[in-house]
Amino acid sequence: MNKRMYAMGILLVVAALAVSACSSGSGNGGSDGGVKKTLKMWTWKVAYGPGFEAAAKLYEEKTGIKVEIETFTPDDTYRQKVRAAANSKNLPDVIHYWATNGDSLETSLLELTPNVGDDVLNSYFGPAMDPIRVTQKQVDNWATNKNATNVQKGLKVGEFYGLPLDIGGFFTFYGNKKLIEQAGLKAEAPKTFEEFVTMMETVQKETKVPGLVFGAKLPDLWENWAGSALQIMLNGPEGYINLLERKAQMSDPNNIKVAQALGSIAEKGLMMPGILSTVIDGADQAFASSKAAFNLGGTFTMSTLLAMGMNADDIVTFSVPPIAGSKLDKWSTDPFTLTMVSVSKDSKNKDEALDFIKFITSDPDAAIAFSNGAFTVSALKIGDRSKDLSPALKAMQESFTTEPGPYSKVQPYIDNRSNHKEWEEYFQSMQSVIEKKMTVEQATKKFDERMKSLAASGN
Repeated sequence: MNKRMYAMGILLVVAALAVSACSSGSGNGGSDGGVKKTLKMWTWKVAYGPGFEAAAKLYEEKTGIKVEIETFTPDDTYRQKVRAAANSKNLPDVIHYWATNGDSLETSLLELTPNVGDDVLNSYFGPAMDPIRVTQKQVDNWATNKNATNVQKGLKVGEFYGLPLDIGGFFTFYGNKKLIEQAGLKAEAPKTFEEFVTMMETVQKETKVPGLVFGAKLPDLWENWAGSALQIMLNGPEGYINLLERKAQMSDPNNIKVAQALGSIAEKGLMMPGILSTVIDGADQAFASSKAAFNLGGTFTMSTLLAMGMNADDIVTFSVPPIAGSKLDKWSTDPFTLTMVSVSKDSKNKDEALDFIKFITSDPDAAIAFSNGAFTVSALKIGDRSKDLSPALKAMQESFTTEPGPYSKVQPYIDNRSNHKEWEEYFQSMQSVIEKKMTVEQATKKFDERMKSLAASGN
């Protein structure tokens, strides 16, 4: 009798354990023990919030896994928070970050090289992985650079710790449709820079609103976001390379036209008062508040303007228009990767987090939902699905070159520009032109003289 009762007891225990095992195993929809699994994600981009939420909703519908997004601003605060969390091994499952490598966060992130195949990597737009994947040149530089960190020295060629989320480009003007139409003009892109200046004159005269604002407190912003495009269109990539390589002079009849383009805006008083103390965010805010009719930014500026309360239907966008008689009659933008998404190495949900970043960066439905919500162009090549983007986003995407464009030919020489100190002084001189304390002729002559002097001394 005792043996029978003992045996029955054993059977009951086994049965109970079997039931328990079934109920605690991972079920459909990413549940664990009947409780939905949740991923934590951090970002600093307030404007991207609606895009992340839209993609997260699709992911939850597909997998049952919820993604909770937390936003921390401003940029510096977010960087500090991420680094502090990395040091204490307290990062969230998914980290949204600037597209980069060698930023010393790699020891806290999941190395993705063995986890992401070509099926995903080949789905991205052109050079989307370029700033994220470690190159031989970087490895060589870090090996000989005494200031390189131990993390940088430990990275290997081809490694990457994030997937590209979105791409963008500079060289974009934004116009306030209401002010343009109030001035009796059509809210459409000007064909030449001269036509653009006339447009600003008319709007300012009829509406009493300043024509242009941009982050002019940064001395090199105009050159980086507009001047370089004007030079490349005016004389072709080779012409700008000659200037960057000290084989031409800024005061040459053709080259000076670009400096004169900015000078004409200053001479006509078309810039917002206080522009030299205006940073990028301040310029965007001024434009969003109708304190200026036009704003210089990049494709990424639109999401900021919408987050500031503007309506996309009230904005006209166009690339930097060429100076009349330029070799190139329009500007095409070489895109670069803006941000990436990564997985924490210490995440308890690494598989699910990895699946999510693949989903948001390589699934067309997710990419479109994110793009339309965040108003930024996804790094994913979506082909015919571009029809599902908002009209302004579709136009931005179509402005990007699918093959290396004119800017890519000049890029290496622009990167080397910081070694030629005459450029730094030129940017400051052009700020004096904006203040009307110096003429364009004086600024360009000073550049040429400084260039000649530095070259002669071997600098």
